[in-house]
Formats: sequence, C-alpha cells, structure tokens
Amino acid sequence: MPFPSPVASHLLATLAFANESWIWVALVFGAASIFILTFTYRKSPLRGPQKFLAATLKLAGLILLALILMEPVILDELPKKNANEVAILADNSSGLTVALDANQPSPAEQLTSALVDSETNLYPEWLARIDDTFRLQPFLFDGSLRRVDEFSELSFDENRSDLATALGRIRQRFDKRPLAAIVAFTDGNATDVEELDATLAKWSEVEENAGVPVYPVILGDPSPEAHDLSINHVTAETTQFEDAQVTLNIEAAARGHFPDVVEVFAVNEAGKELAVKEVVFPKPVSGGPVSRALPVRLQLSAMPPGISFLKVGIRQSGEKPAKELTDRNNEKQISVNRGSGPYRILYVSGRPNWEYKFLRRSLAMDSEIELVGLIRIAKREPKFEWRGRTGESSNPLFRGFRSEIPEETHKYDEPVLVRLNVSDARELRDGFPKSAEDLFDAYKAIIIDDLEASFFTQEQQELIDQYVSRRGGTLLMLGGQESFQPGQWENTPVGRVLPVYLDKIRSGPPSLEAAFNLTREGWLEPWMRLRSSKDEETNRLAYMTPFFAVNQISAIKPGASILSTVIDSERRTYPAIVTQRYGEGKSAAVTIADFWRWGMKDSEQQENLARSWRQLVRWAINEVPSRVELEKEEVNSGPLPLTKLSVRVQTETFDPQDDATVILTVSHQDGETSTLSAEPSLTDPGLFTAEYASENPSGYRVQASVLDGDGEEIGTDEIARTTNPEADEFAKLGPNQPPLARIAAETGGEVLRLDEIAELPALLKTLDLPISEVRQRPLWHTPWLFLIALACFLGEWVLRRRQGIL
Repeated sequence: MPFPSPVASHLLATLAFANESWIWVALVFGAASIFILTFTYRKSPLRGPQKFLAATLKLAGLILLALILMEPVILDELPKKNANEVAILADNSSGLTVALDANQPSPAEQLTSALVDSETNLYPEWLARIDDTFRLQPFLFDGSLRRVDEFSELSFDENRSDLATALGRIRQRFDKRPLAAIVAFTDGNATDVEELDATLAKWSEVEENAGVPVYPVILGDPSPEAHDLSINHVTAETTQFEDAQVTLNIEAAARGHFPDVVEVFAVNEAGKELAVKEVVFPKPVSGGPVSRALPVRLQLSAMPPGISFLKVGIRQSGEKPAKELTDRNNEKQISVNRGSGPYRILYVSGRPNWEYKFLRRSLAMDSEIELVGLIRIAKREPKFEWRGRTGESSNPLFRGFRSEIPEETHKYDEPVLVRLNVSDARELRDGFPKSAEDLFDAYKAIIIDDLEASFFTQEQQELIDQYVSRRGGTLLMLGGQESFQPGQWENTPVGRVLPVYLDKIRSGPPSLEAAFNLTREGWLEPWMRLRSSKDEETNRLAYMTPFFAVNQISAIKPGASILSTVIDSERRTYPAIVTQRYGEGKSAAVTIADFWRWGMKDSEQQENLARSWRQLVRWAINEVPSRVELEKEEVNSGPLPLTKLSVRVQTETFDPQDDATVILTVSHQDGETSTLSAEPSLTDPGLFTAEYASENPSGYRVQASVLDGDGEEIGTDEIARTTNPEADEFAKLGPNQPPLARIAAETGGEVLRLDEIAELPALLKTLDLPISEVRQRPLWHTPWLFLIALACFLGEWVLRRRQGIL
C-alpha cells in the first residue's frame, strides 16, 4: 500500500524491510550459515579460487533467503498526484502578433497552437500530462496578471507585457502554497524590465520561493532579414541656453540594414516640425546583434513657457523605403515643462548705473521675468535745519512732492530710494524688506550691485542669509565699486552666503584690458555659453570686449565653482563668475564692474550681452521653489499607469502649511477632465498626496490649486505626463533571450524552446517538490529474487560436481 510523505521530495529508489521483527531470526540464520560453511569448506577437497567461489555463491544464496524473511521492499518517492501546483504564464501582449518572417507564423500563433488544441479547444497532450500529475494554474499576463480557465482566452490585444510584475505577483499569490515550478511563455521583451532586479531580489528573500524554478519558454524566431525602425527611449531636459531651451535625448533603433539616411524629428501639438536630424545606421555585422541603437540629440529653441507636448518620430528618407515590420513604434510623445512666470527679481543698487540699464533692457525681452528695482539716488546724510526752509524736515530733492504721502518724501537722515516696476504702492515703500513675509514669497532672486554692507541692517542681512539657505532663493552680487571688499562685506551674513572669500585684498595696480574666458566647469554649463558649437564659442570669446574694472578676488570657498576668469594686461588671472550651493539655495558672484562695456562695441556684442544676462538670470531662478510645489512619481507596473502626486504647501515664511485645501484638476489631450482632492500626509507636515490612474492613453496635465483656511488662493502649479503604451510594447520585436536566461539562472530553471515543451512533464517530475508520496514495491515474493538464490545454489553445486564431489 502506498503511503504519503510530507518530507521534501527528490528522485528516490530505496531498499527497506517491511517485517523488521524477523531481523534477529535472519541474523541468527546468517551467523549459523557462516559457521557451518566455514566448518564444512575447511575440509572440502576444493582448492584455490574454486573453493572461494563455491563458498561465496552458497553464502549469497543463504543471505538472500535470510533477507526474504524480513520482506524487502523498494521505496519510490513520486509527486503526490494533484498536490503540487504548476503555474503556466502566457504572454497576452499585442507585440506577439508581429511576425518577423512573413512566411512563418507569428509568436502569437505559435503560442496559441502550443497551449490550445485546435480540435478540442482544450489542453494539448503535453499540458494534459502535467495536469494529470500537478494541479495546473493557467494565467495570462499583460498589464495585469489574471487566472483563466482555458488558454483559449488569449486575445493579444494589450499593449503591455509586464513579465517582472507577473512573476512578483505569482510569488505573492502562492506564498505558503506548494508551488513546484513556473512556466512562462514570452518573447522576453518585457515592458517593465526595470523592475526585474527588484523582483528577483525579493524572490530569493522568501524561503518558500527560493527553490521554485522558472522555466521561460521563448517565443518567436530571429529573422536577420526583417526591417524595422523604432524610438526606444526619449528624455527631455530644459536649460537656460537660449539656442537649446529644450534638449531631447533620443534612443533610435534599427533592425536590419537601412542603407539610406534616416531622419529623427520632433513636432509640437500643432504638428509644426521643430527640429530634424539625419542619422545613418551602421550595416549589421554577420553574427552580431540584429538591432542597433544610436543616441540622437535634438535641441529646440524658442519653446513657449509652461507645458508642451512634443512628438518624437523616426522615418525613412530614401526614394525606395524598406518595408517595416510595423509603424506603431515609430513615434513617441513626451511632455516638457519650462515653467511659467512671472518670476520676480529684486535688484538693489547703490546708484543708477549702466549695468541696470542693460540688465533691464535684456530682461524686457523675456516675458516671464519681472525686474523690480530699488535704486538709491542719494545716500543717508546728517540733517541740518538751516539747509531747508523754516519748518521743513524733508530732503529738498523732494520739494514739490505731496508731503502727506510718506513714501513720496525722504528725510535728510534717510537714503533716497527709487522704486521701479513695483506691483503696487505698498511694495518696497519702506525700502528693502525687513520681514520674511515681505521678502520670501515676493522674489525668486536678489541682485545686489554697487552697494556697501552698511546699507542693510544686521537683521536684513540675516534675512538674506535665511532667504538663500532656508527658503531656497538665489543671491547674485555684481561687481560695482562698492561691492565685495570695497563695500566691507567681509564677516557679514551676506558675505557668508557669497561663494568667494573677501578677507584678502591683493595689492597692486587695477586690472586693465581683462580678457574674458570660460573655465572647464564653465564650458559644461549651458547657460554660460552663447553658441551651440565649441569653435563658434571660442571665436565669440576672442572677439569679446575687454574689461577695465575687476574686483580682484583671491580665493573661492570650498564647494564653489569658477565658471569664468579674466586675464588682465599683466597676465594676472582672477575669477569672473563664481557660483555655489548654499543650504537650500545658491549664490553667485560676478566680479566684473563694467560688464556693460561688453555691449558697447557693436550691435552683435550688445545682443550677446543681453543673451548672457537672460541666461544668467534664468539660472538664478531655476529650481527656486514656490509656496506650492507639485511633483509626480510615475509607476508603470500595474494594470494601469499610475501617477503619484505630491503637493508641498508652505507659508509666506516658507514653513510647512497644513491649513490648506488642495484641488487637483486632470486634463487629457483629448478633452477628458477629472478632479481630485489631495489628502494631507500624516507624517510630513505641509505635504498633500493623491494618486491618479486612467485607461485613457493620451497625455494629460495636472494642475494643483491650493486654498488657505480662508478660501484665498495660495498658488498653483502643474505637471504633465505622457504614456506611450503602444510604442513601448512594439519598441523591441523578436525573441529577447538575455533577460529570460537571467531569470532562469537565478531561480534554478532553464530556458526552453517551443519544440522542447514535450519534455517538460518529465522534467517537472524530477524537481524537489513541496509534497510527494512514497510508494513501496515488495521484493520478497518476486520470482526473480528466488531465481537469484536458486542460481547461487546451482552454481555452487556445479563447481562441486565438476570436481566429482557430491
């Protein structure tokens, strides 16, 4: 009778004894036989080997008879029928419908014929054999994993193939269950291949799953003659370089030989072509990879502010284009967010100067930037009654202004300030802001030019330090005659923020005819360059106007970067533009005092100066946070693409604000809209979160609108996302063995071909199974055991008979 055994299984054939109570009888019988044989054969006339062989044969026969007394049996350990489970995963993605060879069935047709009997619409013979021994668990996977009754439900109409996610969910679903193996039918072109590392790491952590092998069955046949172009990957980055406000980094791929030039292009939502670049793919090498990828970079200028949806594509330009496998992988959409203003900059100067004139004129060409000026036209001076008329306490410079309006008159002991481009009558009415509420939220950056340290109170300088370090703003100091060391900024809170040391003043003549150059770090910063090629930029620098007023800075602080230098007529080198990170913000120092001189040479140099100012200011406001910041995390694993939204809300002093209502409005490109409410985080003050998932494949914008406790709007922010399910699914075609080989190697499985699946039922029976049963086969009454014992006795008799001994 067979009996089950819950022990770990392996291929077992073991000899055991069913009647162990007779062991003493067998031992006594065996000992007596040995004693009698020894005594008998001592006097036997047989000699040499014949004597030994005869005794051995007789002893073997007696031992077999003794063993029969204990009823010997053979134990076989076999899989317990329908106790262990085998999961069969079938790829249901639409990418399998593309046949690389028109004369061969597509991978989808191969998979259907392998899993579905065409006549009965049920399991084929090899799958029925597995189902006879194991409990079969059929699954389909695409963007989700779902159990099915029959594989006839395969439809191949989904634009995802999340293999790694499917394996992870199988691991969770069969936790604590007797899973023997996983068989996955796929071409290996997973759309979630980036999740594979995490899935395999978690797989090995679970003891129950560590011994579960995965057997990938690879679909499709490689066809070197197939031709196809695809856009595999696209990323976008924004820069302050006006000739390349947006840079698209594209991975274009070609399968097969394309002798003609191929074009990679980008168009906007209106269908206008923004950029195009010609590329030539190398000819495939015999025995090499059938697909080759090339990096392509497209630089786009004159991009509008805010969010733009761009379409990146690839096309043949020859007169006789080759027939491609599909055109569903030729285009991808991407969103670009250049941000939207207005971005307000506070410019504080000790006197009217040329620098402000050219800076204001330059920024006037950028509609997103507002330059607010606070310019001193007269310093603070002592008050003497005899200077004015009788009873007059205001500065005579303001005689004739309305005295009942305090901001229109200035006293003798106050500096005379002019406010330019302010938003209302209250802004900067009392001069430079004295509180965080007036400074932090009002401006993205502060520019200090030609102004001594004593202009600011100690509290205002500490406020500037907090503005940069905690609020995340930018401080830029220009090189006027009262900036840096001449303005006594050393050992002040503002001096602490600057990227240069001010305690060492070099002695020597002033720097004259100083030539401007970029350092190695400066060449790497897009906003420091004005031309797209190195040769053009080198020529521009050589033609640039020399400068005659330079603050001679001797050293920079640790972590600061010198982006440009000047070399004067005496071959002395000084830093010209220096930047650094400071807390949450950043600071910069422009040591040239007559930067305006650059634009006085000719109209071209004037345009170069204007562009340089715009790019510098764009760098200053870049990454400076607002009171409302909306961020996204894209999650592609799952039945639907998920966007995790995080809204960080801060007060006017940029402390976390919990007393707020956050409304999220989602607008798809096709017109579909929906509204979400973000919930406050329980652990992170000022953070509100929400999630959005949609079956709509079109790109969408998400706008966050935040209201305070009184219903007043605090601010808004927006992000965008594009999904390219079809392009991602068809990006790679044909069998992709490396990821499948890795899965098999790390789980103890083996990559199989479709023509090898008939061997799978026998292969699964040889595994270490969670549940097995031991079956016994009796030997003691089998005829061949008695025949062996009889043959031993007969052999011994023949030996004695040949010697004439009876």
